Amino acid sequence: MARIYGTIESLKSLKSELENSGITRFSSVKEINDFLSSYNSEKTTILNDTSNTLEKEYSETCNILEQRIQKKAELISLETEKIEHQISELQKKIDSIDTNRNFLKRILSSVKLYSLKKKSKHFVKNKAQLISSSAIGITKKIENDELFINQYKTDKQFLIEKRAKSKIKELAYTRSVVENSRNLISGAIGENLVVKEIKKLPDDYVLINDFNLRFPHPIFYKKQSQTVSSVQIDHLLITKAGIFIIETKNWSKSFVDSLSLRSPIEQIERANFALYIYISNNITLNDHHWGEQQIPIRNLIVMINHKPTGKFKYVTIKLLKELNAYLNYFEPVLTDRQLNRIVNKLI
Repeated sequence: MARIYGTIESLKSLKSELENSGITRFSSVKEINDFLSSYNSEKTTILNDTSNTLEKEYSETCNILEQRIQKKAELISLETEKIEHQISELQKKIDSIDTNRNFLKRILSSVKLYSLKKKSKHFVKNKAQLISSSAIGITKKIENDELFINQYKTDKQFLIEKRAKSKIKELAYTRSVVENSRNLISGAIGENLVVKEIKKLPDDYVLINDFNLRFPHPIFYKKQSQTVSSVQIDHLLITKAGIFIIETKNWSKSFVDSLSLRSPIEQIERANFALYIYISNNITLNDHHWGEQQIPIRNLIVMINHKPTGKFKYVTIKLLKELNAYLNYFEPVLTDRQLNRIVNKLI
């Protein structure tokens, strides 16, 4: 199996875009495609799960409500008994006060009698309120239970949608972000297919995904009249037959035929020039007795399903299904040692 290094650029960009949007649920392009195809069923699952949860909550609330009503009755009964006992005890104390005493004692008794009557009057007057206050906490819970039960019976669907709203909103947001990333998804799918195809080759094929070159001092590319400070290559394939600069395009037929779409040929030619300069300055093969060997660099654009009908200078365009047959066509010109030296320098 071919040796593979690095992560494909479009997949890194896709993961970064999704993470920047707060989406971390996907670990592969396949999971994203599965999500898009099963969006409606996932939405239905959320609603069904919410409905089942509500049904269970309704049943539990009905049972709890019965228990709370019984507990409230017990609390009211206990509080009623307690207050009536306090009133009775106060009345006994009132009845026991003897006002037929000397002047000083009558005054003290009158003060005590006034205080006891005041307390008794307070309990009698506020008996209902005091009893009600003792059960205020459980009464509120009973009201909430009854409200929920009534809503469930009269408008269950509204409750389901209300409960599921945040999850469905998050689901719709995820789909929106993913659909806005379709170009990256398409690119990631295409590049991943190329990697899978190249993996079928033997281990003297070395693939570097998302290969980047940077020049501290920009180089001048005369053909395009521009300076080059860096280049990015989808796949750099190092073989005994030389180096292949591979750009992957997962385009529809209409995209391939579109006159407004920018050709990728200029991009790959620019990458070829930059790589040639880098190799010339950094890799020397003096193993052959005839002299320094050239390292062939070939430009290859892999189209996943559709490709243009014409042929073009400086670049070969192949469909994915034609890729490995094309790569195997070339005779080896490098030794294992030379191959590994190039690999170690470029990784």
